[in-house]
Amino acid sequence: MSGETSARDLFRQLADRTLATASTLVDELVASETFSRALAGGMQRVVGVSSAARRRLNSVGSFASEWLNVPTRHQVIELSRRLNQLEIAVDDVDAKAAEMLDLMDKRDQDD
Repeated sequence: MSGETSARDLFRQLADRTLATASTLVDELVASETFSRALAGGMQRVVGVSSAARRRLNSVGSFASEWLNVPTRHQVIELSRRLNQLEIAVDDVDAKAAEMLDLMDKRDQDD
């Protein structure tokens, strides 16, 4: 049993040293200017690729919407904006009409 225990302890010590060394190396690598530049460059490439893919996907979606004769997201948003403006205008007309009716009622009561 003592042979197994010492082999196990030796393996644990080896693993601990290996992890400590690897940890130190990773810390130094991550703190380096080279790593920062490489990471920034990679992120910039990812953003470039994803924005190009997003543009292509949007153009495919627009084409499909047109082909299927359904409104695009932008068209629905624009329609919603216009309907909201129309609702505000109708509310204004309604308020002015109610005000005019009140004035007419008061005038009729005064006569």
